[in-house]
Amino acid sequence: MAETQTSTQPRFTVLQQRMRALSSAALRAEVGDGGLHLKAGQLYRDTVFVPITASHLQAQDLDTDFKAQRGRIDAIASRLVLSDKALHQSLKPEDPIARMLFDLLEQYRTEAVFSVTSPIGVQRNIRYRFDAWCALSTCSGLTESRLGILLFTVIQMVRTRLFATPIADDFEDMIEATRAGIAPLIGESLAGLRRCTYSQRDYAVHALKLAQTIADMIHQSQEETDEESESERAINEFALLLEDEVALSEDAMIALGEVSTAFQQHHGHYQVFTREFDTEVDASSLVRSAQLDEFRIQLDKQFQTLGINCREIARKLARYLSHPQRDGWQFGEEEGHIDGRRLAQIVTSPMETRLFMKERYVIKPDSMVTLLIDCSGSMRQHIENITLLVDGLVRSLGLAGIPSEVLGFTTNAWNGGKPHQKWLATGRPALPGRLNEVCHLVFKDADMHWRQGRKNIAALMKADLFREGIDGEAVEWACNRMQKVDVSRRALLVISDGCPMDSATNLTNDAFYLDNHLISVVEQREKLGDIIMGLGIGLDLSRYYRNSLALDIAHPPHHRLLIDIVALIAASMKRVSIR
Repeated sequence: MAETQTSTQPRFTVLQQRMRALSSAALRAEVGDGGLHLKAGQLYRDTVFVPITASHLQAQDLDTDFKAQRGRIDAIASRLVLSDKALHQSLKPEDPIARMLFDLLEQYRTEAVFSVTSPIGVQRNIRYRFDAWCALSTCSGLTESRLGILLFTVIQMVRTRLFATPIADDFEDMIEATRAGIAPLIGESLAGLRRCTYSQRDYAVHALKLAQTIADMIHQSQEETDEESESERAINEFALLLEDEVALSEDAMIALGEVSTAFQQHHGHYQVFTREFDTEVDASSLVRSAQLDEFRIQLDKQFQTLGINCREIARKLARYLSHPQRDGWQFGEEEGHIDGRRLAQIVTSPMETRLFMKERYVIKPDSMVTLLIDCSGSMRQHIENITLLVDGLVRSLGLAGIPSEVLGFTTNAWNGGKPHQKWLATGRPALPGRLNEVCHLVFKDADMHWRQGRKNIAALMKADLFREGIDGEAVEWACNRMQKVDVSRRALLVISDGCPMDSATNLTNDAFYLDNHLISVVEQREKLGDIIMGLGIGLDLSRYYRNSLALDIAHPPHHRLLIDIVALIAASMKRVSIR
């Protein structure tokens, strides 16, 4: 994978990771819907994208202000709980600007009702979010245009009516002139909004009138001053999206809105130009035995200094990955199934009651874990610490009696290799699909004891294994391998530092072709019951993996890091069992 953040961008922190997890949990609890979750700030119900259209609730705004993020969650919950979507859709006006404002007014209505009917903390969170957005909007220059100040004034007037709170002093003078000009035109509608806040249908009557009035003012202004481009720019800056327009891209929605035209043209079917040159190899065979020994000695020396208690990690893993299994019968019981061998005792010893037997169950590991490592070029700089992390996880899994595999994925060449040459020779057909020779690496298979696999894992230290990465096929390959192991639950941990990256494939298709395939594969495999998690090296992988954790791997792994990974596995297992 390629690094998706530049050195000037902030790294995704553990605190942000924790905030996202808590936000998702709070939203599920408030709405009472276990399928809701956040992926890169966007809302999903299971795998279906749920558009959030209000200007003050956009994911990219205030993403480091945790109180504002909590206010966003409470506001989203208000809409999901209190608004009848079918009724709202049936009442929407035709005019796009009026429709935009009508949708925003419904969002404000649900927030006002939710603030009254919920604990005081919810009201404070929602108010804080709105105030923070107002401050951000004015600082960003969104109120400098005539349309911008008009929309901002309408928003302030509606909020102060619905919430019965004064306009902030910082904005009072800013909007005074505009408010004085439009108050006679929308005063009656504002009063109606206040009266009918608790009735969506009655409220909509006044919301429609207000929205159409403002839309007419905007259209008239555009005709008189020829400022249509300015109007469009102001609307876009306010991020007032139309829900039905957003919904058009649901089927192909990528967490950050990046959609592959090539993938769509193939109707979501992933294309491979040729598999002739693909390989699956034992990684240890690519490294000299003497060099493997050197790598292993180096890793062992470093691992001893990390302070990782593998036995404690193993106990936690055994607790979460074990399952009651039948282990014969328990005899001499006073209830249960009659033991046929003791029927004679009913006659010879009428007072004897221990004539029954019960099924005996013991807690045994009934899961497996596969570690899939992105062996693309950008991962090379982290590989020593990643190998130590993998080594610690495999040791702990082995001590817990849980089978594990360690796999990797790369390519046999840079820039397309032999498939690219073959594509050139055949006349460069359009949209060829994947255009490189994949190389799938097996460092340790499920049947190999963890002690025997330690030397092979050291092959991860071989720098020239790292080239480019085609993630979707690797995830599918790893999941197919897990299916061959006779366990009830299978978990895949993907360790990566960014998005799928193969230059030849991206250049001949488009930049998001491999992204779309990866997301499609993860979605399909999760539907089949596989548990897939992403461990992001310094960044958030939730755009690809619903269950993910950002790792700080700038320093060697420590005991707390492994505890966090175990917690991710436990939460993912629990979430699947609930579903």
